[in-house]
Amino acid sequence: MKQTVTAIVLSISLLLSLLPGTLNAVELPILGDSSSDIISLDEEHRLGNAWVRILRAQAPLLDDPLSYSFVQQLLQQLSVYSHLQDRRLTLVVIDDNTLNAFAVPGGVIGVNAGLFLHSNTESEFASVLAHELSHLSQRHYAQRLAEEQKSLPLQLATTLAGILLMATTDSQAGAAAIMGGQAAAVQNSLAFSRSNEQEADRVGMQVLVESGFDPRAMPRMFSQLQRSTSSMGRKPPEFLLTHPVTESRIADALNRSAQLPQRGRVNSLDYQLIRTRIQVLSMRNNQRALQHFQQEVDNNPKPANRYGLAFSALRNNQPELAQQQIDLLLQQQLTPLPYRLLQAELWNTSGQAKRASDLLQQMLSVYPNSHPITMLLAQSLHLQDRQQQVVDLLESHSRLHSDDVQLWYLLAEAYGLANDIKGVHLARAEYFMLTASVPRARQHLQLALKQPNVSEHEKLLIEQRIKDAELLQLDLNF
Repeated sequence: MKQTVTAIVLSISLLLSLLPGTLNAVELPILGDSSSDIISLDEEHRLGNAWVRILRAQAPLLDDPLSYSFVQQLLQQLSVYSHLQDRRLTLVVIDDNTLNAFAVPGGVIGVNAGLFLHSNTESEFASVLAHELSHLSQRHYAQRLAEEQKSLPLQLATTLAGILLMATTDSQAGAAAIMGGQAAAVQNSLAFSRSNEQEADRVGMQVLVESGFDPRAMPRMFSQLQRSTSSMGRKPPEFLLTHPVTESRIADALNRSAQLPQRGRVNSLDYQLIRTRIQVLSMRNNQRALQHFQQEVDNNPKPANRYGLAFSALRNNQPELAQQQIDLLLQQQLTPLPYRLLQAELWNTSGQAKRASDLLQQMLSVYPNSHPITMLLAQSLHLQDRQQQVVDLLESHSRLHSDDVQLWYLLAEAYGLANDIKGVHLARAEYFMLTASVPRARQHLQLALKQPNVSEHEKLLIEQRIKDAELLQLDLNF
């Protein structure tokens, strides 16, 4: 609880430190986007960059590169059509089964794993991402600051703190924090929020159309959310606490979608497989998951159910059953990436890591820089005690995925097993920078400088990283 309170205080102080210090000063008239005069895109990016580090330190992150990569690719596909002025996006996938998704100024998109569980189709899942991207592209947070300069800086800070609280601990406490911030605003803030939601719906549906999805997915998702709310009693999903769904909003979304092209993708096999994977992970009890998907395959042996049975059998230490189902999947005409990755996962867990690494290296030649393939290959090489190869692989991959917490954690471990003390300190420094532990990051950077094998070029790079840490520390207001 102490950590949570600290995070809330940091969120509030962080926002206030990024806002201009003379909000009450007399200002000259401005042509164009008035919100940019209150908080610029660069300031929003600084806010998001610092805030997401606090979130990573507090929230349980989903450690599943395949699922993360799927969401990231879908987010990038949608962002192309989102009219974002600043496309520096940071995705966080939280290991929580509740329904939630949120956008934070500076390009931070957060998704709970539970969004998969509540979205029956890929288009419904995409509709939520498109809606959140639209809040960012329309700069709704900055607009609220521009509308009500006196009261809303603290309100926005409280709202961000409430989102953090809902993502990490207690949804009711988070809702109370958000409502407390709204109560401090002027009387028309609720109407402004409804206007924002309608605009995000409208823009989001257009993003869906241009991205090749069925725009009717958004009202379908709203209707489904409303039905699920009625069955949950007094505790609605976190998403609905900040994005209320009303009959009028559903009707408006239906009317708008009817005016858009009635075509586009509704679902995909890849989405069904990732959703099934999340279902297995969400059950926590491997035996229960195995029983569930055995029954599903008995009733309907479609690929997603077979994949669920194979994955749950793997996690339940039944390699023969897992291999049987994987063989059936690989015999089909379509063999998407998750099938072959599941085969490599099975070989890793059944003492055949060399076989797995051979397969994964072949796949990497076809899918260069693939995040799930690379991370699974690192695991295979680690199991074979080929630590220097793990180091080389993850060092290269970190240039493309510098904000992946798990990557730096594994890289630090590989450096240690390869007896590279300097590398251990540098990797740990990056890990702590990503999780808002700046003093610990600086400590490791200083220790890296003291290692005997530091070249002059490396010394300059480390000294620059120390300066970066000091600037981040100012943003976090430590």
